[in-house]
Amino acid sequence: MQLLPNPEQGRLLAVVLLLIALLLGYYFSVHWWFTARHFEVAGAIADLKEQELRFRSIAAGRPMLEKKLAEVAQYESNNPAFLPEADFDSAAAGLTQRLKTIVATHATDPARCQIIMNQYAHSNDPERFERVTIKVRLRCDLEPFAGMLYDLESASPVLFIDDLQVFRQQGYVRPGQNKISSYLDIRFDLFGYIRKQIEIDAKTGKVKVKAKNQP
Repeated sequence: MQLLPNPEQGRLLAVVLLLIALLLGYYFSVHWWFTARHFEVAGAIADLKEQELRFRSIAAGRPMLEKKLAEVAQYESNNPAFLPEADFDSAAAGLTQRLKTIVATHATDPARCQIIMNQYAHSNDPERFERVTIKVRLRCDLEPFAGMLYDLESASPVLFIDDLQVFRQQGYVRPGQNKISSYLDIRFDLFGYIRKQIEIDAKTGKVKVKAKNQP
C-alpha cells in the first residue's frame, strides 16, 4: 500500500494551486481595479452626454428667448409710463412745464394759487431707471390743489408725488383788500422716470440696460 502521494502528481497539484492563486490574485487586484475604473469612466461619460443634451436643448430655445426679449424691448420703447425726454435736464424742464400747465388749469384765482418755487433734484438712490425729480412749493387753496393732485397722479407718463407737506399760513393780504387771508403752503416732490432700452449681447446672450441717449 502507498501512503505518500506520487511526487510527480504532487508537483502538478502544486502548480495547479499556484495558478489558481495567481488567477484569484489578478481578479481581486488588477482586474477588479480596471473594472471599477471602467465603470467610473463610463458613468462620467454618461453624465457628460446628459449635460450635452441639456445644453443643446437650451441652445435650441435661444431664438425664442431672443424673440421674447425683442418684444419686451419694443414694448418698453413704446411704454407711455416713462417720460418722453432722453436726458435729465430735458425731462426736468418738461416736467416743470407740465406742472405749470396743470396749476394754470385749476387756478381759478391766480393770486391764490401759484408756484412759489420749483427746482430740479437728482436722486442718490440706486434704481434701474433714472429718476427725474422737481421739488415744488405752492401757495394754494385746498380745492384747486386736490384737482391738481388728481391730474398729476393720473397723468401719462406716470408721475409720482412724495414727501407731501401742507401748512396753513396767515398774513397774506389780497390786492385791493385790507383783510388778512389764510392760505396753504404746500411742498412736495414730483418725479417720473426716463425710459431705458434693453439690449442683447450677441456674444454672451446677456441682457444689458443702457440709457436711451447712449450710442
